[in-house]
Amino acid sequence: MRRKSFLASRINAVSDGVFAIAMTLLVFNIQIPDLEDIKPGEDFHSNILQQLPHFFSWILSFAILCRLWLTHNHLMSDHQFKSVAFTSFNFLLLGAVAFIPFPASLMGEYPDQVWSVILLSASYAVAAIAITGMWCVAANRTNVSAHRVLVVSMVMLCTSILACLLTLFNPYWGLGLWIVYVLGIAPLAHFVEKRYAPVES
Repeated sequence: MRRKSFLASRINAVSDGVFAIAMTLLVFNIQIPDLEDIKPGEDFHSNILQQLPHFFSWILSFAILCRLWLTHNHLMSDHQFKSVAFTSFNFLLLGAVAFIPFPASLMGEYPDQVWSVILLSASYAVAAIAITGMWCVAANRTNVSAHRVLVVSMVMLCTSILACLLTLFNPYWGLGLWIVYVLGIAPLAHFVEKRYAPVES
């Protein structure tokens, strides 16, 4: 049965579920030290310190997923029905989101490896492309939220590409760029919202 549109509420339901599961899976990468496995000369604190890359991976990935969810929320806030094209791009986004716990775990285990950072960056690049596609086929692209969505998605896409390139020279440069993104994207989104907000008469 071919359909021309889908209920936004159903799309929101499955999307929120995927985001929630992906965000939860991220924390499973942080392992609790087993006191029985601690070798002579080691202590509990040193074992906790070994988990710092996983803590960093969790914080970074969780923060970016939060930004993706906020952006997705802006796209879903205008109409009751969504087109087939919009829904297709939404599933592309959910595929990227569902995959993110794997490269996040890889990065936590091997933060100094090029492919760990490239896989994570590529996942966010796919998510950014999906968000941009959803924006392109959205019914209303003139309001404040629409401008914010486009800016945030394009900045994420550019960050992903640049992070991949920097990682080829040094993986920590790519990770550093993602830290800059996390710290700077909220002020940028706020600036865009103020820039395109309607002027009160």
